[in-house]
Amino acid sequence: MSKTKTFKVDMQKVIAEMRKSQEKKAERSKQDAKMLFDALHDTRVVSISVDFDGCGDSGQINSIEYYDHRDKALPQPSGKIKGSKLPAGHVWNEKTRNLEELPEREATFNELVEQICYDRLGAHHGGWEINEGSYGTFSFDVLNRKINLEFNERVETIRSSSESF
Repeated sequence: MSKTKTFKVDMQKVIAEMRKSQEKKAERSKQDAKMLFDALHDTRVVSISVDFDGCGDSGQINSIEYYDHRDKALPQPSGKIKGSKLPAGHVWNEKTRNLEELPEREATFNELVEQICYDRLGAHHGGWEINEGSYGTFSFDVLNRKINLEFNERVETIRSSSESF
């Protein structure tokens, strides 16, 4: 006969840690946005559009598009953003078919935009990628230094009835 072990979980502590993580992500997204807008100051980029989608326990950024004042698409600005910090992590290498470790490093424009979006979703829309998930668009207004989020949550509904005659 096997013995069952009982673990006690302090839910208040778990919730407090979740809130702390959300607050950290919200603050980091604000700092990173300021850094991004500063770095874009001397470019032709006046807006950025980022589409995301998530469901079934996974989510991703589908596209990052940069635009000039005439709404003409531009390539991603080149170079790294000084002072930015991407945390150490891993990336899948398609050629070697292996997971490779990445050290903490300065971010490219796309990497910092992604981090801002993922942090914002994690801070204010936890679970955006779970079950039916959600989708939306981040619109970066570089000139006014604002980011707008159009967030669409998918909700499954069931309507049931029964009757007897």
